[in-house]
Amino acid sequence: MKNLLPKLSIVLIVSCFALIAKSQITEMNWQLDYKIYLRLANDSNYTYDIKDVFHVNNTKEAFSSDFIFYPVYPEAELANSLPKDSLSYSGMYTLWSALHSNIGGGWIHFTNCIAYALETQKLNLQEPLMERPVTEWKPKPMTDTYKRTKNWKYYIPLEQKNAKKEYKRRISEGTANDLKNMPDSYIKLFLKTSQKEYDNLLKAEQFNTIAKIDLIKILLGAKYLSQEQINYISHAVVGSVVSYSSSRLPSVIIFDDYEAAAVMSLNIDGYKIEKVAFKASAELSESEKSVLTEEIFSMVSRINEYNNASFKKQIGNYYKN
Repeated sequence: MKNLLPKLSIVLIVSCFALIAKSQITEMNWQLDYKIYLRLANDSNYTYDIKDVFHVNNTKEAFSSDFIFYPVYPEAELANSLPKDSLSYSGMYTLWSALHSNIGGGWIHFTNCIAYALETQKLNLQEPLMERPVTEWKPKPMTDTYKRTKNWKYYIPLEQKNAKKEYKRRISEGTANDLKNMPDSYIKLFLKTSQKEYDNLLKAEQFNTIAKIDLIKILLGAKYLSQEQINYISHAVVGSVVSYSSSRLPSVIIFDDYEAAAVMSLNIDGYKIEKVAFKASAELSESEKSVLTEEIFSMVSRINEYNNASFKKQIGNYYKN
């Protein structure tokens, strides 16, 4: 076995697009064929192929960034805790404030819930409401916002050319703090994807991949949204979370240094581990499994504390109410 020191390392995440009511995991195994098997309380079975899952490299250096981002889905209890009839969308001047007022949580919660809404297609960025009106009007004097967004067809830079241009400007200006916490693989995917490839992904309904790209676009365009678009996006995101209990999507994270797979979800306080399985389970005693499991739980707890502390410190640099 590899060194099992408790440190952040390669993380793999995979999504399962099946309808699962009240997903309670009763069995989880990491088999020698490089597959992870889940069995739920309703006897549903799901298989995760290690070769096909998403890789993120995380080491101890991750704690030097503002946040530690794992793309995992909300837990069903969060959906059940949200009000169904008294949600507030109006009077919110930023996307952050509109969503935070309804779903709570910190920055990781905010970004993951948006990603979930994109992946489940509750949030469609090509809705007519998201299109910018065609007009010959120009502000006098010319504003920076107008210069940056005048060629956008939508209220966010949905076209790859416009999105990449805005990303590079934000990087050069040093105003990309809300983007630097995204996994490197998200940024690389976003930058390498051409408009034709993006359109093909849409046609193929590869919404898991599209969500990674569009999450970056939303963060790029969030400060340019008008009230109507803020209301639409926040309504779609909250709606996706509210309906979460009927579309449960288990998220599997693999911690390579532990050779462990963990089913994780997200609640208002942060990441939550639901189940852990070890690759070399047959070689480990129950005592050894218990020790390693406790180390993983402790590490995730430290990550939650770190993210929450960073959120309180950094929120002024993001979307102010």
